[in-house]
Amino acid sequence: MGSGAGDRTVHRRCLRLPVRRASTSGCGPNLDRVGLRTAGGGHARRHLPASIDPAGGRRRWGPDPGGGHDRIGRAAPAARGGAGSLGLQRCSLSSVERLGPQDASFLYLETPSVHQHVGGLAIVDPSTVPGGALRFADLVAVIGSRLHLAPRFRQKVVFPPINTVRPLWVDDANFDLDFHMRRAALPSPGGRAELIDYVQRVISRPLDRTKPLWELYLIEGMQDGLAAILTKVHHAMVDGIAAIDLASAMYDFAPSAHVLTPPPWEPEPEPDRATLLGDAIREGITHPLGGLVQFANRALQAPSRVAAQIGEVLGGLREILGGGVLAPEGPFNRPVGPNRRFAMVEAPVQTLKDVKNALGGTVNDVVLATAAGGLHGLLQARGEPTRDRVLRAMVPISVRADSERTALGNRVSSMFVDLPIGEMGAKRRLRQITDRTRYLKESNTAVGAEFLINIGTWAPPTIHAMAARAASRARLINLVVSNVPGPQVPMYIAGAKLLAQYPIMPIAEHMGLSIAVTSLAGTMAFGITADWDTLPDIAVLAQAMEESLASLRKSAGK
Repeated sequence: MGSGAGDRTVHRRCLRLPVRRASTSGCGPNLDRVGLRTAGGGHARRHLPASIDPAGGRRRWGPDPGGGHDRIGRAAPAARGGAGSLGLQRCSLSSVERLGPQDASFLYLETPSVHQHVGGLAIVDPSTVPGGALRFADLVAVIGSRLHLAPRFRQKVVFPPINTVRPLWVDDANFDLDFHMRRAALPSPGGRAELIDYVQRVISRPLDRTKPLWELYLIEGMQDGLAAILTKVHHAMVDGIAAIDLASAMYDFAPSAHVLTPPPWEPEPEPDRATLLGDAIREGITHPLGGLVQFANRALQAPSRVAAQIGEVLGGLREILGGGVLAPEGPFNRPVGPNRRFAMVEAPVQTLKDVKNALGGTVNDVVLATAAGGLHGLLQARGEPTRDRVLRAMVPISVRADSERTALGNRVSSMFVDLPIGEMGAKRRLRQITDRTRYLKESNTAVGAEFLINIGTWAPPTIHAMAARAASRARLINLVVSNVPGPQVPMYIAGAKLLAQYPIMPIAEHMGLSIAVTSLAGTMAFGITADWDTLPDIAVLAQAMEESLASLRKSAGK
């Protein structure tokens, strides 16, 4: 961007808005219709998110240096076919893909109260678009021209007639981009409270399983001429790294919007019931046998390597069990309902790097220390005891190989980190977390966790689903804290500059809090997702996390 009067980089323009706390009201059963203004404003307690200006204490967007409905992507009428056309088109299963065990787990875990979608709230600056406005038609054109880069976004989930194998991804012959891409406008004044209110409503409703499992909303009517893009994608489709890779494919690294010329798309016919039934019977018999044969061949070809891998898995399981199977009792371990709250915290990526460089550890350790300090502040505000108290966080770890970087699906293991939330200095809290994560990384806990996550590879779906649900109901963790790094360069979508990307995470049946952070384009954006009834004071947690990071920064002399 240039440095003219319209430049909205943090060097030029500050949001001169009163800094108040975030509202979390307005997530009731009567959801607004997409395309209409949200009825009833929220309680305006804080305006648009901003990062911290170290010089003057002011808050700015982004990192601190210190139209019409286009029908792009819809299947051609001939491909969609008329009534009963799919029943006449027999399809082999050679062209479809079965969900992996981790991917299928997120479908099995879903209930009317537990929605397993992830997402992101991108704040964008349309002043970089020619004409200064982000048109919905232009956004549709850009996204529609790139769907071939992520074929899963035109596929739906098909379950077999008998529950002996995992579901399949198949092309949706009725795919219609108009259904998945939507627009909305915030009520006046279009500030942070109204944005949060709208986001909470959208993430509180499940995705339609009869269609490809994603939605995208262009949110207009925001203060200061900004706009937001809200995405919802089922966790069965992507993990954190895959979501960042997907975003990189949808975004550009220059303001000029590139509408690609995609190859023609002809959806494969959906397998009929007889084909699915035959596949389920065959796969239910051959898959376990094939796995055992494959394992036996590996053992014969490289017995020492297989033995070492088995040792690592057993060692990892011992490490996990040695830490105690159940997590401590926590305030977030209770049955959840269908409605969600959301809050946002942000800071320059450089701030967390400065803390890491001065006090030791990694950026992820600083993220965990920020969350731990925030949890201390929340419980202190509630009058709950915190002395010598810990809460166990599940910290996802990508085990995605370089060759899998552009593939969708889930390739994740986890660490289980006990976060110290007692009264202590920020420096001491970070040191305790750094010591714990260093020990976990040197152990085989991630290997053991990956084994447990993928144990469904060998189990029939019925048992796999029962095991997944049993694990989600047990008090194995108190919360989730996830950190997904992304490119630290300016990014644009349909010409609009990305200022921040706040992640949205699912919660579990008996675990009502997830904290995630995405670092993109120089901004560390925290998204806090919680059950509506479990965390009515989510704004207190957001404020306490800001104060926790400020304490870390002060301890680092920054």
